[in-house]
Amino acid sequence: MLKFFHTYFPIRNLLFFLGEGGLIFGSLLVASHVASDLWYPVSGARHSMALRMLITTVVVQLSLYYHELYEMKARESVLELAIRLLQALGVACILLAALYAMDAKLIIANKIFFLALFLLVFGLLSWRFAYQYICERKLLTESILLLGNGQMANLIAREINRNLDSGYVVRALVEPQAATDRHPVWNCPVYRDYDTLCERALEDGIRRIVVALDERRGNFPVRALLRCKMMGISVLDGVSFFEALSGRIPVEKANPSWLIFSEGFRRHRLLTVGKRCLDIAFALIGLVLSAPIMLVVACAVKFTSEGPVFFRQERVGQYERPIVVVKFRTMVKDAEKQTGAVWASDSDPRVTPVGRVLRKLRLDELPQFWNVLKGDMSFVGPRPERPVFVARLKEQIPFYGERHVVKPGITGWAQVNYGYGASEEDALRKLEYDLFYIKHMSLFLDLYVILKTVQIVLFGKGAR
Repeated sequence: MLKFFHTYFPIRNLLFFLGEGGLIFGSLLVASHVASDLWYPVSGARHSMALRMLITTVVVQLSLYYHELYEMKARESVLELAIRLLQALGVACILLAALYAMDAKLIIANKIFFLALFLLVFGLLSWRFAYQYICERKLLTESILLLGNGQMANLIAREINRNLDSGYVVRALVEPQAATDRHPVWNCPVYRDYDTLCERALEDGIRRIVVALDERRGNFPVRALLRCKMMGISVLDGVSFFEALSGRIPVEKANPSWLIFSEGFRRHRLLTVGKRCLDIAFALIGLVLSAPIMLVVACAVKFTSEGPVFFRQERVGQYERPIVVVKFRTMVKDAEKQTGAVWASDSDPRVTPVGRVLRKLRLDELPQFWNVLKGDMSFVGPRPERPVFVARLKEQIPFYGERHVVKPGITGWAQVNYGYGASEEDALRKLEYDLFYIKHMSLFLDLYVILKTVQIVLFGKGAR
């Protein structure tokens, strides 16, 4: 298993990505040999063939990534996969055309390019269906043994089984009080004896035991687990394993002592300074680049509905200090005059037609670059909530107040992984991602969140 941004990824993910890059490069190479004299003639120095093929490979894989073709959570039909691949390749062609317009020396002759594109369509389809077959047959997958059969164990098992490419398979459960010898849902054997735990694990080829007991007092097999550890079998805490598997912390299962003694939650001065510099840079760039767009949006808001262009609302900032967040108005004037503070919903009647478009494209958030520049917000962080919601959620959700130890953000780990929250259940799930971000906060994680945000904005996901 590889660990990237503190989450687990199967090694086969890396092999798949590199293999696909090799397939794209190979298709270009084959096409160039078939028509070796057809490279586009240009005057002056010419970029090498290898460099042009490498740039094309990077652009194609970038397009595949932004079309979520590296997130294989469920099996796809031939038609579904073919449509998504053609869309990604179409966008890649547009990007390459833009590159060619900037530097003609990068151009690949039409006959070579279209021959390579033809090879790519069939090559990528075959490659991806072969990988789906590997995932479905649990090949190159690590087996784990779950100790327990309660809520935590089922949470882990569901996370593994809902993702086609999780890289894990639950090979067995250990539960002394089990009523059957086989789990009815996960279809794996259930063992009742702790004494033979190590032997059974080794017999089944299991090198990792995950302790997912809901209640450990008087039920924790210390001697058996210590023996397994001494025999070279990894023994992992269930909450920590779920955190690394899913990129979120299960707050209903994590107790205060786990948060206190787990690694992370460090605030180095270099990180604080670097994050602030990153915020200022992105805020300035965002304000300059989005100025023409904001002018158009402001006119659209002003001339299509009654009320002010900007909407100012009090939110809870770092250390629960109040801040005023500025957005483009997307709802009718005095939207909450009759109802008071309520969550936004799908097809919310208070949202104006222009506002619906702005929310879909996240354009209503553009004025918040000013909040970032002022220092009230960060570019990446937990989304700021309204005081009335925070007071309610702190009473109902454990550790909710801890999300305010960092500055709120325009975008965040919760936003790119979960989407829009419009209920207390959504707030709980987003808190799990927020705590994960706070625990592992880094400049690299911020840059990754920004890249994911661009992907979400381009495809208009998660907005209301």
